[in-house]
Amino acid sequence: MNDYLKTIPEQIEHLKELGLIIHDDAKAFEILSDIGFYRLGFYLFPFEKTYPVKTGRDHTIKEGISMETILRLYYFDFEIRLILLKYISHIEIHLRTTIVNYMSVKHHNKDTWFVDSAIVSPAYVRSFDSIYDRVRLSSYIKWHHHNHACTYAPAWKTLEFMTIGEIVDLYDAISNVSSRLDISKAHGIRSIKTFDNYLTSVRRVRNRCAHAGILFDYTASEALTTNGPVDLSAVPDRTNLRGVIEVIKYLTGIVSANRLADLEGELQELISKCKDDQALYMAIQIASGLQ
Repeated sequence: MNDYLKTIPEQIEHLKELGLIIHDDAKAFEILSDIGFYRLGFYLFPFEKTYPVKTGRDHTIKEGISMETILRLYYFDFEIRLILLKYISHIEIHLRTTIVNYMSVKHHNKDTWFVDSAIVSPAYVRSFDSIYDRVRLSSYIKWHHHNHACTYAPAWKTLEFMTIGEIVDLYDAISNVSSRLDISKAHGIRSIKTFDNYLTSVRRVRNRCAHAGILFDYTASEALTTNGPVDLSAVPDRTNLRGVIEVIKYLTGIVSANRLADLEGELQELISKCKDDQALYMAIQIASGLQ
């Protein structure tokens, strides 16, 4: 295989050969220097003649597609990541607070209940030091240990510096089923399995947003459940981005009705900006289910 990275001028010529309309080579050079040829390919894919087929592709582009349309899809993806990350942060803080308040009150005599093998799974306790090694790097936790002789800071301090993934893992490690169910019910969800399904979907999208992953054509490995309060009746594909956004909207509404209204407004404004370019809008609809 004689594969090699082309120079940027060669990349521009190759894109033209594939059928992409490039009106300004200097601007294309700037775009490719910024985004990169390989990453740009993810945003070219929905405009290929054989889309969505992934095997045997020759990468030729549909007639009439310009670099401007590709760039608009790129910025749509960029902006929706920022929007979702902002509201997932509210969900994350609310989840953390709910767990801390519920578990710390229930186990008021054990301020480090998260490492008590009578409360959480022994396997979780054994693995927790690897998490705490990072948590302990926080200046706030360092200050706590400077003033207190203890192995771990109390839950309301420690959990503040744990990631959403670590918080979800802690929730799953709580041994008492009724405790997990009460935390789930605090989010309006009467099934631990459904709550886990929702949290997993949010966690995965959060990680993709945080690490600048491609989001518009997100496909989950596990479909969202219909056995919960999120209405997915208008979502034909429960593995795509639209379904996860419905979950994010629901959980945001649990946090605040005003924040939900803000989220819906920001999403609608972003999508509306794309409707003047039919090829772009159709690509977004097909890939993400959003409309």
